[in-house]
Amino acid sequence: MSRTGIILALIVCGILPPAHAAEDEDYARSRRRLIEANLPLTPEEAARFWPIYDQYWKELSALTARREAYYVELGNNFDSMTDEHAKRIVLEHISLEEERYRLLRTFFPKFATAILAKKAARYYQIEAKIQAAVNAEIAERIPLIK
Repeated sequence: MSRTGIILALIVCGILPPAHAAEDEDYARSRRRLIEANLPLTPEEAARFWPIYDQYWKELSALTARREAYYVELGNNFDSMTDEHAKRIVLEHISLEEERYRLLRTFFPKFATAILAKKAARYYQIEAKIQAAVNAEIAERIPLIK
């Protein structure tokens, strides 16, 4: 994925904030177009898939907002990090990742029913690639704790 693609993934995943609400909608549409381009669906499958995706995206966005708060807290305390604070931040991050995986686990049967398991697996591969790009960009931008 290109650097532009990574930045777009960061924006649509809520890690980098867009300039304003209209742009936020543009980025959500761009993410949707990325999925549409890589997940061929019949019109009937699309009619079943996209409402489930919209609910998934709503729930994922709530987790993403909490994840963003984690990075803000990490940044605000980077130079004065104590062992106790580091422990709390890491455990919160692990908790968020567990919640994200629970969300994936909860939604997979819904997607698999809507578009069959093979296509749902393909969609999860697309989501994994987006998440990997986001994580790689975050890892590149955040220095190690001293």
